[in-house]
Amino acid sequence: MQATINGLRIAIVALGFYWLLLFVGTHLPPSAIPHFRVSDKLVHACAFAGLAFLIAWAVPTKKTKLNQNTWIAAGIAIVYAGFDELLQIPVGRTADWLDFAADFFGICIGLTVYTLIRAAILRANLNLFHDPAEPL
Repeated sequence: MQATINGLRIAIVALGFYWLLLFVGTHLPPSAIPHFRVSDKLVHACAFAGLAFLIAWAVPTKKTKLNQNTWIAAGIAIVYAGFDELLQIPVGRTADWLDFAADFFGICIGLTVYTLIRAAILRANLNLFHDPAEPL
């Protein structure tokens, strides 16, 4: 049984909200961006770690193909990171290769955390990743 909210998987709902907030946050004009005492690259890495984790969680997983969703999530997140950088130009922000590198690093971290958590859940023999239509 999958965790749902009115029939929608929680992973998809969480991903939708997070991705919308990320898109809005990365497309605010420079004057509307709050200034933090944290590195811009750290913010990029953390934001894209969360995105990659949620994409991997939202992609359906079968026990026989556990790494498939991680690779799909990596591809989606990397392509989005590139588009995200380019789509910031029309709002007066810059597309920066170092920001993209920080995004990529964050994607790697998010997918590593997802993989470690998934492995721990599977070791504990919890069937959270079981497709109900597929026999154990």
